[in-house]
Amino acid sequence: MGGHEHRRQQRAGGASVPRWMRSAARVAASLVMVAWTLTGIGQGGMGSGAGAAVPASRQASNVAIITIKGQIGSTELGSVRRRIQIAERAGANALVFEIDTPGGDLRAVLGICDAIKGSSIKNTVAWVNRDAYSGGAVIALACREIVAADPSTLGDAIPIVGPSLFGRINTLPESERQKFLSPLISELVESARLHGRDELLVQGIASRGVELWLIENPATKQRLFVTKAEYERVFGVSPDASVPPVLPSAPSLGEGQGEAGGEKQGPTLPDPSKLRPRRGGTRTSGPLPPPSPNDPKRFVPAAPGLEGIAGEVTVRQELPLSRPTLTSADRERWRLVEYVSTGSGPFVFKAEQMRRYGLSVATVQNEEELRAFLGAKNVIRLDRTWSEGMVAFLTMLPVQGLLLVIFLLASFVEITHPGSVMPAGVATLALALLLGPQLLMNLASWWEVAAIVGGLALVLVEIFVIPGFGAFGVVGLVLMFGGLVGSFLPAGGFFPDSPQAKSGLVYSLTTLLLSLVTSGALMYFVAKHFGSLPVFGKLMLKDPGEVRLSEGDDLLRAMQATAGSLQVGATGVAITPLRPSGRAQIGDRLVDVVSDMGLIESGTAVRVTSVSEFRVGVERA
Repeated sequence: MGGHEHRRQQRAGGASVPRWMRSAARVAASLVMVAWTLTGIGQGGMGSGAGAAVPASRQASNVAIITIKGQIGSTELGSVRRRIQIAERAGANALVFEIDTPGGDLRAVLGICDAIKGSSIKNTVAWVNRDAYSGGAVIALACREIVAADPSTLGDAIPIVGPSLFGRINTLPESERQKFLSPLISELVESARLHGRDELLVQGIASRGVELWLIENPATKQRLFVTKAEYERVFGVSPDASVPPVLPSAPSLGEGQGEAGGEKQGPTLPDPSKLRPRRGGTRTSGPLPPPSPNDPKRFVPAAPGLEGIAGEVTVRQELPLSRPTLTSADRERWRLVEYVSTGSGPFVFKAEQMRRYGLSVATVQNEEELRAFLGAKNVIRLDRTWSEGMVAFLTMLPVQGLLLVIFLLASFVEITHPGSVMPAGVATLALALLLGPQLLMNLASWWEVAAIVGGLALVLVEIFVIPGFGAFGVVGLVLMFGGLVGSFLPAGGFFPDSPQAKSGLVYSLTTLLLSLVTSGALMYFVAKHFGSLPVFGKLMLKDPGEVRLSEGDDLLRAMQATAGSLQVGATGVAITPLRPSGRAQIGDRLVDVVSDMGLIESGTAVRVTSVSEFRVGVERA
C-alpha cells in the first residue's frame, strides 16, 4: 500500500466535530474573552517587562494552555480540537500544549498534530511536563517550539498493535512494524522540516536501527547528525563505535516503566485506510518509485530498516529537504563532535538532552516561568471538561460490558414481571449511557441504535401483542444482537489486514460474550429467586383497588401460587387494570398476568389463554 493511501483527506480520526461541541466552543470562547479582559485590567502591565527580552516571533500577550494528559484517544482528539477553537475565537496569540502522557492511538495522535499545524495560531509551544512518550513526543514535535520541565522525558514512539485482552502489550515483528511506519515517519519528518529540527534525529524516536554521529562545521557552527554511510563518505574511514554513545538504549517494548511508575506505550496502529494522505499529496494505486538523489524533497532514511518505506514517506511539497548532501569534498570543513546512538533501541531524551540536540529551547518549571518565556500578560488554562472525561470513561470496553449486563437484566425483569416501573427506567438509562457517548463522539452509527431499539420493540410485540414465539421474536433478537455487536466493534470497522482491527475485534467480542454469559446467569438467578430478593420484590406497582390483607405482605406472598400451577381455561377477575400487564385473582391466587388483546379494566372477568414459566396470558371471559 502506498504512503498516499495511508491517510485520507479528512483530518485523522475520521470524525467531524459534533454540533454540540461547536456550540460549547462558542460559549466557552465568550467566557474566556471576558476572563482575559478582567485579568488584563487587574494585572495592568504585568509581563511587559519580561516581554521586552522575548523575540517578536514568540511574544504573546494572551496565552492559552491546552493540557494533554493521560491516554490519547478519540475523546482527547475531539477535546483538543474544541479547545483550539475556543482559543482561536478568544483571540489567543499563542497556544501552549502541556503534555504528560504515555501515548495512545496513532490516528488520534495524527489528528491532534493536524489540528496544531492547521490552527490559525502559528505560535505553538509544547511544554513537556513531565513525560511525552510515544504519541506525546509526536505531538510535541508538531509544535513550533518545545520547552521542558526538569526532570522530563520525550521519545520512544515505537508502534504497537495495542493492549491485549489481559493488558499485555502486543508486539509486532520488526518486518511487520516497518509496514505501518510510513504515516508516523511522514509526520515526524514533516514536523522536523517545518520547524528546523534534524529529520534523522527524530526518526530514531519511532524506529530501531538509527545509529548516528554528530558532526560540526567550526566556521559556521552548523551541526548535523549523520549515519555511518554518510560519515564514511565524508571522512573516508569508518567511525569509531567503541566510545560510549550519549543516548542510552531504550528498554525493549513493554519492559520500561516511566519515572512516575506508568507503563510507556507506543502508538497503537489504526487501520491504514483510515489515515489521511499527506497534505499536498495525491493518491496512488501502488508504491511510489524511489526518490531521485537530486530531488530536493526526497526522504533520507536514518536506518537500513526504513529504506523499504522511502517511497511511501510523503511531506508537504513546500517543505524540501533541509539537510545538505555532504561529499568527500567537505572533509576539511567538518569535525566529529560525538557518537550519539548505537541504534539498538528507540530514542528517549531527558531534559538536558533535548536542549543539547536542539529539540527544546528552554527549561520551564512552572506557569510563571512560562509567562516570562512568552512575555505574556494573560494566561488561561483550557483543561478537558468533566463531561469529556465522563465520555472517555463510558466508552471503555469494561464499562460498556457492565452497562450491557445492566440493560439486559433490567429488560428481563420488566418483561417477565409486568407492572414494575424501575426496571424499565434502569434499562433505558443503561442503554442511553451505552450508546449516547459513542454517538456524541461519532464512534457509533445510527443503525446500531435503530437495530437495538427496533429489535427490542419487536420482542415486546411478540410478548405482549402476539402470543407465542415466532418471527417477530426471532427478528427482534437478531436485530438487538447485531446492534450490540456493532456498538462494541472498535472505531474504524473490521478490516482483516489491520493488526489493530484484529486485536480490537477479539477484545470487543470477548467483552460482549462475557457480558452475555453474565447476563444469562443473572437472569436465571433472578427468575428463580425474584420474590425473595430484597429489592426486586418491592418493584411491583400496587393499585388502590388491589385486594389487601391485614396480615401484611408475608401472608400475601404466601397466597400467591406459581404460574406453573395454573391451567389454560381457568377464569378469574382482574384486580388491577391490565394495560396490558397487571394482576388478576384466579381462584384463591393473585397472579401477574398480561392481556393478550387490548386493555382490560379492573373488575372484568378474564380467562387464562397461555401459561409459561415467565408469563400468564389472559383475555376477557
